[in-house]
Amino acid sequence: MCTDRTTLVAGLFVLLVGAGVLAGTVAAQSQVTLTVSVVDQDGDPVSNVDISATWNDSAGGPVNETTRANGQALVDVPAGANVMFRIHDDEYVRNVPYVVEDAESESIEVAVSESATATVNAVNTDGEPATDARVRLYRDGNYVVDRNTGDDGAITTQPIEEGEYSVIVTKPGFYRNLTTVAVSGETTATVEIREGSVLLEATVADDHFEEPRPIRDATVRVESDDRSGGTVPTLSDGTASVSVPVNDRYDVIVTKDGYETVERRVTIGESGKSINVTIQRTPEITLTPDNRQVVVDANVRLTVVDEYDNPVVNATVTRNGTEVGQTDADGEITATVPTAGNVTFAASSGDLTATTNVTVFRPSEETTTGGAATTPEQTETATETSDGSGPGFTVGLTMTALLAVAVLARRRR
Repeated sequence: MCTDRTTLVAGLFVLLVGAGVLAGTVAAQSQVTLTVSVVDQDGDPVSNVDISATWNDSAGGPVNETTRANGQALVDVPAGANVMFRIHDDEYVRNVPYVVEDAESESIEVAVSESATATVNAVNTDGEPATDARVRLYRDGNYVVDRNTGDDGAITTQPIEEGEYSVIVTKPGFYRNLTTVAVSGETTATVEIREGSVLLEATVADDHFEEPRPIRDATVRVESDDRSGGTVPTLSDGTASVSVPVNDRYDVIVTKDGYETVERRVTIGESGKSINVTIQRTPEITLTPDNRQVVVDANVRLTVVDEYDNPVVNATVTRNGTEVGQTDADGEITATVPTAGNVTFAASSGDLTATTNVTVFRPSEETTTGGAATTPEQTETATETSDGSGPGFTVGLTMTALLAVAVLARRRR
């Protein structure tokens, strides 16, 4: 039995050793060697150039090597990795890294160029420095430089490849200037930009309706991060036009009484632009009684409508804080008023509320007309008539007649 255990242990040991050897072999096989040849613009090898390799989005590496007299360097990297090579040299540069995808043992050629710098001066039409202008240098499908000018209106590039570049200078309020500059050694170029403006037209409409309706007399305000813009009202067709500087971004703010404010962010290039802005009324409800003065125990029909005068269904209605019911499909509800005085009705629908007041009085028990009770207002009108009609006139006429009879009686004596 001891022999069996010894044999088992020995077998396990051999298995583990074999696994370790296999793992080491696999690890060794996971590395590949890249033969990197660095050449100049003419294709000639360049020696003593430092190169570095990284992979996995620069998480792996770096591996640093220097080219030999034949311009070559051997670099070991993981098999199948996407490897990025960069050049580090005072005399030679490469604008963008060289990338090897799915690396395997192979030879690659990395072209470099003699380094140069470019100073770009951006000026306006008066020759004054264009501060905070954006300067970009473009070559071989890549933006090599993208910087903004300082107070002097200039930028100076880092070392870049010698050659021809497209130089693009832009600034809000100015037309873009695209020119070509040949860069070698220390090159200086002056680029002029000029101001300009275009029309921005906004059409404002209420899209509550199936066919949006143009909004007249809405206020359209246009402003950018750097300057305040114009404010104009919309015409009967809902349009408003504002002249704005070119190549900028603007906030278009539309306001109108009874409507919600709407804001749009718009980018303007070098030609006019039209935008559509839709707005809707500010949500609200209105509560209206069919009569604002009623007698005790009378019924009041109340109607609830929204901001577009559409009936509000299932709005909750209260009388002096006590719920009396909900509106029907026509937005209506009928409620009684059992007590005299001022009665407050309130309606609520979602977050919206509205109130209204109804005056309730008791009919007079002394003043009647044809058996029907008159209102206090009717009684007051009847007793305070001052235009020669009504009860006031009758009393005066009677007194005058009595005085006349008395005078006549004295004369007869």
